[in-house]
Amino acid sequence: MCGFCGVLGAAARAGADDVEAMARTLTHRGPDDFGTWRTRFRSGDEEHEVAFGHTRLAIVDLSPLGHQPMSTPDGALTIAFNGEIYNHRELRDELRAAGARFRSESDTEVLLEAWRAWGEDALPRLNGMFAFALWDAASRRLVLARDPIGIKPLYWSHRDGVLTFGSELKALRRHRAFQPAIDRGALGRFLRHGYVPGPETIYAGVRCLLPGQLLVWERGKIALRPFWRITDPPESKPPERFEDVVDTLDELLGDAVERQMISDVPLGAFLSGGVDSSTVVALMQERARQPVRTFSIGFRETGWDEAPFARSVAEHLKTDHTELYVTAAQAVDAARELPDIYDEPFADASAIPTVLLSRLTRQHVTVALSGDGGDELFGGYAHYPKFQRLRPWLAVPRPLRLAGRALAPVFAHGRVRNALRHLGGADPAEVAYSLVSEYGEPQLAAAVGPEGARPAEEFLNAFRAAAVDGDVRRLMVADARTYLPGDILVKVDRASMSVALEARVPILDYRIVRFALALPLATIWQGGRTKAPLREVLYRRVPRTLIDRPKHGFGIPVHMLLQLELREWAERHLTPARLAEDGILDPAGVAGLRASIERHPDARTRTEVVWRLVCFQRWFARTHRGEAL
Repeated sequence: MCGFCGVLGAAARAGADDVEAMARTLTHRGPDDFGTWRTRFRSGDEEHEVAFGHTRLAIVDLSPLGHQPMSTPDGALTIAFNGEIYNHRELRDELRAAGARFRSESDTEVLLEAWRAWGEDALPRLNGMFAFALWDAASRRLVLARDPIGIKPLYWSHRDGVLTFGSELKALRRHRAFQPAIDRGALGRFLRHGYVPGPETIYAGVRCLLPGQLLVWERGKIALRPFWRITDPPESKPPERFEDVVDTLDELLGDAVERQMISDVPLGAFLSGGVDSSTVVALMQERARQPVRTFSIGFRETGWDEAPFARSVAEHLKTDHTELYVTAAQAVDAARELPDIYDEPFADASAIPTVLLSRLTRQHVTVALSGDGGDELFGGYAHYPKFQRLRPWLAVPRPLRLAGRALAPVFAHGRVRNALRHLGGADPAEVAYSLVSEYGEPQLAAAVGPEGARPAEEFLNAFRAAAVDGDVRRLMVADARTYLPGDILVKVDRASMSVALEARVPILDYRIVRFALALPLATIWQGGRTKAPLREVLYRRVPRTLIDRPKHGFGIPVHMLLQLELREWAERHLTPARLAEDGILDPAGVAGLRASIERHPDARTRTEVVWRLVCFQRWFARTHRGEAL
């Protein structure tokens, strides 16, 4: 696990001298080693330069032979790589049989040799999480790639013939040509979702590579294309019998966990006591030679606390368990640091406990397995059954549905009112989108501008293009293409890497993703239970009584824990004078947005809107005003 960055362009404009400073911003991702590499070449009539920077967190092959950027012995290929290739041993054996020679035990060298042997055809062979930049000296071609699920990040910008890229936005900001213009459209999407959906970023002209996507630079031209789609069919048709589905999933999960336990440094796991993390830990414990190190945190002050559930699971599995009870003051202190850790506006409040859990875990291990991904793949979120209940209403002519939405505020019953407000979409994709966005176009247009009211096109495209059965499954695919890489995986990556902790997500092994998304809705909700196959895998190892309880997300109720701080932060950052001075959000529009949301029946939603506004303003103050937070 590492961080990397780079530049490519005409030597007179590329700013390759900035690569070292760019890479220094990423040392938290890789404190064990630091390296840069650069070369010149001709493209057309101009001399060009390409340069990489790399910071290393040594996990596999701790020797200097794993140093990056890494080149083949003949200098033909050079790579800067972030991530892990879990099947690198099998690939090494295959390549060695074909004549390849290896100097190290690192998966980075395997990736280089795989590219030399198979080119882009190597990518579908990789089982892992990765982002990398690869320079091919012979073809004078640069390739950027991101893993199919989007576990590892990669940002890029192409301005005036200069391509810059890096694992985090802070690296791009250190390049001399960076232009910190806020993208108002992306800001509007952030206020809707609490994160900036890819491929946009908060900066105009800066993008993130989408999951399973390649960027190829050749002769001054950039091409983007997918090399893997999340809905590509599984290698074989899923079984029809539920018991056979559970058996297959058990085998796939067990293999994924075993692969991801390979490490030359201490390894453990996050444990919340829920279905997903408990399943991962149970499978780890079966394969471990000694008790697995598990970690959880609790919050007594919030009125609910899942730490006892994690403790019960740990005691049953006989793990070596460590827990930390966090005070409100500690949570607020962590919240203050979010603008620095997350690099762009990020308002998922569960980032706070994720940061705290990562800090606790890093005191004991360098690698931690996580249970992320189960909700998207196996239908665990509440908006999936809600969408299923709404779906029949789409048979009603849209004018009547729009009329019903207009009448929604007069209904006293909150459930009816909330249902009506989602029914104005022209097609199922738009109705589904209303479920994952907090509020509508007029308020956003007033606060941000017309561009801020546009929906996230990647969500709509993913929903409409999903080659799965049923609209509820399409919603799950859209979440897996947008919310999962844009929020959940960003949250875990930045929190863990802020303390140089590698987080691995075995449920998101690409084989499991394909298998799960091909299952019928009736299978994943068998018996009226969400995540039914995953639950059955766990029930083989942990009693149901330790697991079956109402679902709680891994988060902190902002409206409870941060009430006093939120009021102070809002008063400081959301005053009309401050908004006018910053010149990004319209003061009158913000006032109208806050007034309109005050009529929302859910107090948490009302607070969430203020929280998102505050998160943007605090990020802007820290990043562009240099204010202490």
